Amino acid sequence: MPAPLDLDGLAKGAARPPSQAISRAERLESDDLTVVLGAFGRSDLDPLVRILVEKDFITKSKPLKESDAYKTGGGDHHRYIPQIVEEIRWWGSHDLKDASEPRSYRAVVAELCEKAEIPVTDTTSVFDMERLMVKKRVDAGEMGSSTLGTVAKAAAGFGLLRAIGVVTGPVGIGLTAAWTLWDMMGPNHKMTGQCVMAIAEARMRLWCAAMADDMEVVG
Repeated sequence: MPAPLDLDGLAKGAARPPSQAISRAERLESDDLTVVLGAFGRSDLDPLVRILVEKDFITKSKPLKESDAYKTGGGDHHRYIPQIVEEIRWWGSHDLKDASEPRSYRAVVAELCEKAEIPVTDTTSVFDMERLMVKKRVDAGEMGSSTLGTVAKAAAGFGLLRAIGVVTGPVGIGLTAAWTLWDMMGPNHKMTGQCVMAIAEARMRLWCAAMADDMEVVG
């Protein structure tokens, strides 16, 4: 099992937005999610936006679908990319520990790799982390299975049953319920996992196409 990652350090490692002179492939290789999503087409952003707006469980006080940018965007996802990034970061953060500043996308992906026992380092790019996650799913035969189902209600229900049924006595119930509440306020890995896989699939596909285009130009 890989050594624990310095997620706080990773959170500070996001790259600055590149200049307009760089190629599309280079934009797609960026650690900055805003830059990456800006290189996506509208149809490439559709799956990610659906994950964020079609969920039917409790979310942040003002989710993407209730933001002014989304309501007035007319389906042009590029007009609310900052809100998309903000919500993904929110899902990957703890309500209390990260209240002042949600975790970066880099830290969100690094934690998913850590949970999946995928060895990465502080210098591993976000693009490479995503590709390692995709490779692990392919090797495990999980690609093609539905990843869009909502599971938060079931998880919450399990937590409450554990708090009530496993521990006896009012003190025990109170402590376990408090632990469950703290745990539920943490990152929602099911949600971030869906988002990251949607981003990884589109990013890899578009990057391959961009590299092929660049090779044709050079040739």
